[in-house]
Amino acid sequence: MYRVHHFASSQEAYEASLDEGPVREDDVLVIPAEGVVGLASTDPVAITTASGALKAFPPMGRDMLLAELAHNAVAVGRAVDEALRHRLAIADHFLSFAGPAHLLLSSEVRRTLTQGDIMVTTDALDRRITALRERAVSVDPDSSEGLFIAQALCQLAGARERLGIDPRPTR
Repeated sequence: MYRVHHFASSQEAYEASLDEGPVREDDVLVIPAEGVVGLASTDPVAITTASGALKAFPPMGRDMLLAELAHNAVAVGRAVDEALRHRLAIADHFLSFAGPAHLLLSSEVRRTLTQGDIMVTTDALDRRITALRERAVSVDPDSSEGLFIAQALCQLAGARERLGIDPRPTR
């Protein structure tokens, strides 16, 4: 049997996890005011995107995550289901622990890109940027075509930056 504890703050939840009180390892910690759900342990962890005073884990695969955590998949699944019940944003790498009883809403699903996706997209952006720069050389910068090219170069640089790769100058 597992238990769910509600707290006013993540700091309060953190401290309750360390005390010899009613909160035990693997109990679910819910802090609705901060949008945090986590698991109690000697180093309580957050499974939501908001972590407050609880430890946040960087994105990693399910097996690696289970190796790093002091909790098993069942305990993590309970915390994920509790967060989903409260409609709180769950860190992407914990979503695979969701139980079958919960129907994910489209607003709860976030698309993620693999490193390969990012590399292919970056290559396509670089090729398009190069083609537009070559085209811009023969166009009056104040013409409608020149303004279009300048705007397109800014948008492409912004897209490249959002992919997490250092943007290259647009001119």
